[in-house]
Amino acid sequence: MKIIEIKVLKGPNYWSVRRTKLIQMKLDLEEKEQMPTNAIPGFRGRLESLLPSLVEHRCSVGERGGFFQRVDEGTWMGHVIEHIALEIQTLAGMDTGFGRTRSTGKEGEYYVVFSYMEEDAGVYAAKAAVNIAHALIFDEPYNLDEDIQKLREIREDTRLGPSTGCIVEEAARRGIPYIRLNKQSLVQLGYG
Repeated sequence: MKIIEIKVLKGPNYWSVRRTKLIQMKLDLEEKEQMPTNAIPGFRGRLESLLPSLVEHRCSVGERGGFFQRVDEGTWMGHVIEHIALEIQTLAGMDTGFGRTRSTGKEGEYYVVFSYMEEDAGVYAAKAAVNIAHALIFDEPYNLDEDIQKLREIREDTRLGPSTGCIVEEAARRGIPYIRLNKQSLVQLGYG
């Protein structure tokens, strides 16, 4: 598996008008295109052992444990990577939840799209999710705590300060769009 490109989407986009902070990763599954999760011995057990909180992911089934049900039935690795990227952000204190995985139209290539709270954390989560999936496929040890800690550090280094954060939260609650203009706390409210 290899990442072809990662794009940070800000504002209404192809995938969602309402979810304006998305990572779009173009992923080539390579030889894993022919190996759904139910064809990888022990994969579900390793995934559940490393990330037991994935049981809360409802997925298209619509009920608790729905994602693991999809893993048991056999789903593609891009879909698994989407859920891993969302969950490791959540474990680091960034409650995200939107994700989609769709084919690019070329065999073995997928767009893995998921929400983020902090741009740098979203990009890191994309790369880490691919590494985690690789370790799970090949039954290699993986230090998940290291990724969670790194995501927490990114969050603390990049999130808005308390006063600006409150202003932005209230603007979002009222449906006022906002754009962060730099890495500090300069934010534009509205579109113009």
